[in-house]
Parts: sequence; structure tokens; C-alpha cells
Amino acid sequence: MSNETPSVLVQQLRVRLTGITDYVRDCERRVSMGEIVDMVGLDANVAEICQQVQSLPAEEGQSLEDMMLKLIECLNQLSKTFEELSQSMASKKDDIS
Repeated sequence: MSNETPSVLVQQLRVRLTGITDYVRDCERRVSMGEIVDMVGLDANVAEICQQVQSLPAEEGQSLEDMMLKLIECLNQLSKTFEELSQSMASKKDDIS
């Protein structure tokens, strides 16, 4: 399949992965600035994408590997930012007490 046009599903998944990765990056940026962000549905969207990638033939799924790894990297950074914010808030609470 390497010389063929990607399936419609693969093309759709690329668009979705790009969009969700950009959204996660934006959330991380905003959270790091102290904003409150609404991430309702993010987990369901990520789970759906993962299920769809798993359902693809191996070669098509592997063609999305770099994009999936980028999404994972962005999700990990978002998690780290939340953890740092939580620690900072806990420290400030201790300073007040």
C-alpha cells in the first residue's frame, strides 16, 4: 500500500489527529498561563481515535505512528503542566496557612 493513496479513514484520522494535537497544545499553553479550560470530551475523542487506528490494517496504522506519538507527547506535557500547577497551588495554600 506504500505507493497507494491513503484510505479515506486514514485521511480523516490525520485531520482529527492534527486538530486534537493542536487543541491539546493550546490547552497546555492556556493552563500554563493560569486559565481554566474546558476539556470535556477530550478523553472520548482520544479513545475513539485510538480505536479507529487499531482497527486499521497494520501498514495504514503505522503510517499514523508519528502523529500518534506527537499527540502522546502533547498529552504528557499537558499532564505535567497540571501537576506543576497543582503543586504550585498546594505550596501557596501552605504559605497561607
